[in-house]
Amino acid sequence: MAIRTANFAPLLAPGLRKIFFDKFNELPTEYDKIANISTSRRNYEEDFMMAGFGLWADKAEGASITYDDPMAGPTKRYYFRAFGLGYRITREMYDDDLYGIMGRRLSEKLAWAGRQTVEFGFAALLNDAFTGSVFTGFDGLPLCHTAHPLLRGGSYGNTPATHVQLSLTALQAAIASFDNMVSEEGLKITLRPRLLIVSPTWKWVARELLKSEYKPYTANNEINPLQEEDLQYMVYHYLSSADDWFLIAPPGQHDLNFIWRVKPEFQEGDDFDTGDAKYRGYMRFGVGFGDWRGVYGSAGVL
Repeated sequence: MAIRTANFAPLLAPGLRKIFFDKFNELPTEYDKIANISTSRRNYEEDFMMAGFGLWADKAEGASITYDDPMAGPTKRYYFRAFGLGYRITREMYDDDLYGIMGRRLSEKLAWAGRQTVEFGFAALLNDAFTGSVFTGFDGLPLCHTAHPLLRGGSYGNTPATHVQLSLTALQAAIASFDNMVSEEGLKITLRPRLLIVSPTWKWVARELLKSEYKPYTANNEINPLQEEDLQYMVYHYLSSADDWFLIAPPGQHDLNFIWRVKPEFQEGDDFDTGDAKYRGYMRFGVGFGDWRGVYGSAGVL
């Protein structure tokens, strides 16, 4: 049955649309502190990987220079999932609502559920970082892997060979991974980490590691070597494993993507036969990554 926008709906609709969007935007967000956020007007988006050139070759006097070709890599396609949820207020519920708040309360709850859907939708990318059962990159591997193959040969890892809990030593190894990062050609690149992502369980450890003036967990007056790394930490409430932790570069320097296809909409209508009012939210977005660079992670001690 088609949803109509006349008759009974206007009795309940005034203000609910505004409440929905106000509450959707008021709720604290976390995904946007991590993700590269963009929008799309297409059915899908696609990224392409390529490798340039390696080191220059020696040229003997009078000899021709060496010529090389760039290398084409794989593509990564982003599809957009649709999400929606609604609620219905019967005519009798409206008649008996003494305080006129039935629609307001439900509109707030619908906005809250929508925001949580966005958060869990993006968090799935990090929650799948070590298995790749849902998300894989250009190389067909999980986000965090010990041996990502390079187009020009060789490999590079962005997770320890054996998963470790967050500690000073573990974080130093993660920073070293950034310091030694190479391109698809095997050339050195400059990529600095900025954000340590932890679950609420490890908030206190992250604070001690990054905020202590002296080296944590020792009785000596050694300086904390992390003080000059300019790192911040973030408690990410949507990690499915309390022991997982990640060190990432700033947005734009990693490839953790959240793409809006249709931003949240709120619509209302009515059922002519029953007199009931219907309200719904709808949105479409895509999540994924292609390049693993800019992210280092460990699953803690499993």
